[in-house]
Parts: sequence; structure tokens; C-alpha cells
Amino acid sequence: MAEKEIKIEEKSGKKRLPPLKWIIAGIVGVAILSGGILGYVLLKKPTHETPPKTPTHESVSKGDTSKNDLSQTFPLEKFVVNLNDPGGKQYLHITIELESTVNGFAEELNSKMPQIKDAILIILSSKSLSDVQGMEGKITLRKELIIEINKIMSMTKIRNLYFTEFVIQ
Repeated sequence: MAEKEIKIEEKSGKKRLPPLKWIIAGIVGVAILSGGILGYVLLKKPTHETPPKTPTHESVSKGDTSKNDLSQTFPLEKFVVNLNDPGGKQYLHITIELESTVNGFAEELNSKMPQIKDAILIILSSKSLSDVQGMEGKITLRKELIIEINKIMSMTKIRNLYFTEFVIQ
């Protein structure tokens, strides 16, 4: 009797539908595969390339266009400090680059790096939210950091300081 049903189905030209369990297994397989791909894309850690520790040479003609000198910029590591606020829930995430036109800047900077980092951390952690907010706060902080770093440097001086990342949370 089963043979008659198969022959009838073959003669009528209708294709037999796959059982429900195969359809469900296919849907589950596709869901697992797409979930794995989506999870990989969303959860993979971004590769952060660390900036080189050697200074980069740039021709700088900002401000005084009569001088055509080579300046060296030196990126520092990121600083994350708690702001000096009563709640203590806000912090500053900052990345700094230092600029100088003096040869030997990188060598002296590397030798004085612990003192420079210490000075930067002390200054940053002494600031409140109102001290670092707005353009005036950032300019004042920049000037204060330049003065303090130049006190530490003996043979070379930094000409400018750049905030390449400045986030308050």
C-alpha cells in the first residue's frame, strides 16, 4: 500500500515536502551561524596600534610664517584620572602630544618620562569638572602643563602641547 502512494505521488508530479523537523533544523542552523558571525563582528576587540615612541618630523608654519623649522612631536600615553569633584564619579580621559623644535628632545623626554607623567597626573587629578570644561579651561590647562613640563626639562623645552583626545565622563 505504501508503494502505491509513492507511485501516485511520482505520477502526479508533486514534490514531497521535507518533514517539519528538517525545516526547523535548517532554520536553527542558519540562526546559529548568523548569530556566530554577528557575535564575532560585534565582540571582537579592536586592534589599537600604539603610536611610535619616536618623534615625527613635521614642517610647521603656524603662527610665525617667517620661520621654516622642523618640529618634533612626541605622543604620550593616554591618561585616565578621576576629577577632583565631591562625588568623584567623573573622570578625564586625555591623550597628549608634546612639540619641540630642539634636537635631542626625544632623548631627554624619554629620560624624564616618569617625572613628566607624575606632574601631568598630579595636575589633571587636581582639576574639577568646571576647571576643564569649555575652551578657556582647556587653554588654561594646556598652559599649566607646558609650564610644569618645561620646569622638568633641563636641556630642551616644549614649544606646544596638543590634546589629541579629551573626554570627560
